[in-house]
Amino acid sequence: NNKYIEIENKKNCCGCTACYSICPQNAIQMKEDEEGFLYPEVDKDKCANCGLCKKVCPIINSKEEKITQKAYILNNKNEEIRKDSTSGGAFTPIAEYILDKKGVVFGAAFDNEYNVIHTYVENKQQLGKFRGSKYVQSYLGDTFKQVKNFLQEGKKVCFSGTPCQVEGLKSYLQKDYDNLITVDVMCHAAPSPLVWRKYFNYEKSKLSGDKIKKVL
Repeated sequence: NNKYIEIENKKNCCGCTACYSICPQNAIQMKEDEEGFLYPEVDKDKCANCGLCKKVCPIINSKEEKITQKAYILNNKNEEIRKDSTSGGAFTPIAEYILDKKGVVFGAAFDNEYNVIHTYVENKQQLGKFRGSKYVQSYLGDTFKQVKNFLQEGKKVCFSGTPCQVEGLKSYLQKDYDNLITVDVMCHAAPSPLVWRKYFNYEKSKLSGDKIKKVL
């Protein structure tokens, strides 16, 4: 039996990259579908059939845990940070705590072409790039591998992302780390990345006066 992951129904994949990140043969790539969403695709010639990709999939191995939770309502005392945020600015003091401990903070930010990507910062001056809603699924790339490297170096790490990204990271790590803090962003599903690129291209063409270019 094949032990590698195969996506037969897209509702059973959130594109978290856990399988891509864990593959020791680099046999998995995240490929775009017709709407721009990323799904894993296995190069069967490279695959060693080790089964790690299935082992770390948070959906294949989903389980319900009954956890007693507490809820807190808060606002950041800094008015400028609060205005620049979409959740009362709660993320900033958590991130600043990690940075005060010489740690690393991961979050979603816009790159120079306004693609939403996951990246990390090591100083408070750069935290602003993580504030505000992005309304599109971020590109994770090798983020999970970077998080693991920092954790194994003993650094404190704060990872902020959607619930499926956080669950994917924890599944990929395969164990708990005392030096990891995760921050789930409330998510109501991610819209098509292709729609975002087409919208951005449309707005950019209006500013430049050029004809609207087709986004492939």
